[in-house]
Amino acid sequence: MYQGSNKSALLSQKLISDAMLRLLEGKSFNDISVSDLCREAQVSRQTFYSMFGTKENVVRYELSHNCCFLPEECDVSCHSAMFRSFCEGFSRYIIEKRHIISLLVRNNMIHFLYDVQYNSLMNCKYFISDVSDEKRVFIVDFIASGMNSIAKNYILTGGNADIGFLKKLMFSLFGGLYFRNFSGDDQ
Repeated sequence: MYQGSNKSALLSQKLISDAMLRLLEGKSFNDISVSDLCREAQVSRQTFYSMFGTKENVVRYELSHNCCFLPEECDVSCHSAMFRSFCEGFSRYIIEKRHIISLLVRNNMIHFLYDVQYNSLMNCKYFISDVSDEKRVFIVDFIASGMNSIAKNYILTGGNADIGFLKKLMFSLFGGLYFRNFSGDDQ
């Protein structure tokens, strides 16, 4: 996938990405051919293959450039002690991006959101930075998996929950509220 800064190439990426979203409105991902995509974006096949290589990379590009939840350095949600703020931010994100999440769910591509979200959180040096790298891999995987499941089920249940409901649910799930605590010996 193209990673440079050439303005013409960046415009082509945007045209192809926008075309993919338009086509997904009426067709399933599997029914969209590279020819359809090139025709809709008004670019050549050579441009498509130079920019993306595969249709899947177009979806990953769109998610990572326009639809990825990522805390900012100054955001208090970057620190594990402020996870409630993170849950609120992601709840807002789910509601704001429900359309693209819906397209992913409808096309059985929600795993792309997990992939992009996991990589983005791992590459964010401010997110959960107060633990060892050995533990951080598992923590970020757990969080990204949970975020992905909540986003998917938000769509599958009709997308009617509000930010407050999602925030409370997410914080409770990640905090282990729904597990019973037993006092006694571990067996």
